[in-house]
Amino acid sequence: MHTISISNVFKFAIAGAIVALIIILLLIFSVPNPNPTWGKVWFVRPLVVTPFITSIGGALFYLINTKKTAFKFINLMLFLFSVFILLFFLWIGTILGLDGTLWN
Repeated sequence: MHTISISNVFKFAIAGAIVALIIILLLIFSVPNPNPTWGKVWFVRPLVVTPFITSIGGALFYLINTKKTAFKFINLMLFLFSVFILLFFLWIGTILGLDGTLWN
């Protein structure tokens, strides 16, 4: 059985945050003329919220994948479930980060 390493949890959390940061930066830089009602620093909230929430998904991705069994089908299902969890946290982080600006 695989033991859980706190340093690996942090590595996966940071990886999730980096992926989210890249995606949110692409979304933010795709806005040529932001709405003036959003304020001058409207982009700060998505840059903080989205990577933070997705880092939780990255940590859960690692924690779910440490539960290996002798059955390859169950391992595949655990992997697919962990990918779904990561994508879910990325989606929710994007919604919460862009709420009131690009996500209306």
